[in-house]
Amino acid sequence: MDYHSLLARLGEGSAHPGGFQATKEFIELIGFPRGTQVLEVGCGTGRTACYLASLGCKVTAIDRNKAMIHKAAQRANLSGLPVHIVQADAAAMPFPDETFDVVFTESVTAFTQGRTAINEYWRVLKPQGVLYDRELAFARQLTAVQKKKLQSFYGLHHMRTVPEWLKLISNSRFHHYSASQFMQMKQPMSDHDPLRVIDPELFTKPEVVAMMMKNERLMSSFAKVMGSIVITAWKA
Repeated sequence: MDYHSLLARLGEGSAHPGGFQATKEFIELIGFPRGTQVLEVGCGTGRTACYLASLGCKVTAIDRNKAMIHKAAQRANLSGLPVHIVQADAAAMPFPDETFDVVFTESVTAFTQGRTAINEYWRVLKPQGVLYDRELAFARQLTAVQKKKLQSFYGLHHMRTVPEWLKLISNSRFHHYSASQFMQMKQPMSDHDPLRVIDPELFTKPEVVAMMMKNERLMSSFAKVMGSIVITAWKA
């Protein structure tokens, strides 16, 4: 079992810096009008997609992990919210050009090759559409040993600093963009997720418990250098 399948079976809805509270604050700051056609890339178990739908957005959500898609469909069904859920890869999305007003994603692009995914974000956006990407970033360059630890456990393709993210977006088809400064990772506030569906048998498996403990150790050891940035890019 890899890290992403573990998250799916745990029903985790916000496994990114700041947790779901940071996601809600980000969405409230943006202020999507009702009826906005939003594509969430890397929807995980569907918590953010359902929240966007509850605000009146027309939401399509994708994830490449089959277990995540299953949990997202369960959540949408339990919530009674109209979310269109599709199993798909960020680097090859099954949508026509110029379909969405907004592409919204959090801590997903770092798990892709980067350039291909960003070009796909641009392709599926309507003219004047906007990409919002709250992305995993690092305060400084990591050593080869540190990178290997993170890559082997989390499946990260890249561990970029803010300047490296800016270089990536500047070399894309987005010619108008902005990015926040590095924000150090904060401990997520505990919050109640009433629609979280956990596979209870997980906690009887020693290898799963070991994975969860390793995740805690890695988060603790990288806490001072791991955080996030917000990239906003316009398809002008």
